[in-house]
Amino acid sequence: MKWLLVVLVMNTPIKTDLVFDLLPDCLRAEQEMRRQWADMYNDALVGKASKDTLDLVKKQMTSGTCIPTK
Repeated sequence: MKWLLVVLVMNTPIKTDLVFDLLPDCLRAEQEMRRQWADMYNDALVGKASKDTLDLVKKQMTSGTCIPTK
């Protein structure tokens, strides 16, 4: 079985076409995606971005899930 990474954008699932042989590999990719969003938010925070900018970055943060595929 292979695993497909699906990203949730504004509660809408978006297929990424990223397919992994193992579930742990797919989950690591999802974790890396979240880490990159967190890094972007933290960079904006350290850079003293405005509250509006921080709110925008926070609202755009995505999550994902791995679903089985053939």
